[in-house]
Amino acid sequence: MTPEFEFDCSADLPFIATYNARRSPDARTRLRTEIAPMPYEGRIGAPLTWLLANPGYDTSPAYPFNHPPPITEGWPLQSLAPAYRAGYGKWTWDRLRELREAVGDQHVSNNVLAVQMCPWASASFDAGLRLPSRAFARRLVLYQLEVGSQFVLVRSEATWRELVPELSNVTLARTAHPLTAYLSRGNLGEHWNAVLRAVSVAAT
Repeated sequence: MTPEFEFDCSADLPFIATYNARRSPDARTRLRTEIAPMPYEGRIGAPLTWLLANPGYDTSPAYPFNHPPPITEGWPLQSLAPAYRAGYGKWTWDRLRELREAVGDQHVSNNVLAVQMCPWASASFDAGLRLPSRAFARRLVLYQLEVGSQFVLVRSEATWRELVPELSNVTLARTAHPLTAYLSRGNLGEHWNAVLRAVSVAAT
């Protein structure tokens, strides 16, 4: 049985207020509290865990919402749902293209869990920022380790290893370029087969 993972953002808010007060309104590391936090997206217990830094955002007037979007039944990784893949989900849709082509859009949506080190959006990630919500990320990653998930680490390797030293016990699939999160054959290199094999298992 999957344990409960209910995210409470309230503990972060005083820290963010102090952090943002020390930065100009246009600072790239300023955290956007007007946008809902997104600690993870996807099915907890999924066979592939995608470790990321923090979510992006779009504040243009034409953008209907930021994260997280309304739930679509059958699409735990909501970015891949038909209603969101061209807007909110385009970043994820594009980066998972080769996996989608291999096993199908909805299968990937059920078999990938994206976990953010920082759940709050900003233009640039500040690896030195340590919010209380990191404890949630650690708990979630520990559970994914427990269920035997395959991990893909894109960036902030030192920060993730500091938060979850237990990651040293497994083989982390790494992308060739730390700022490029495409889970493709070319970007994953020798790790591609392991990632594809993980995503290909039947969703439970």
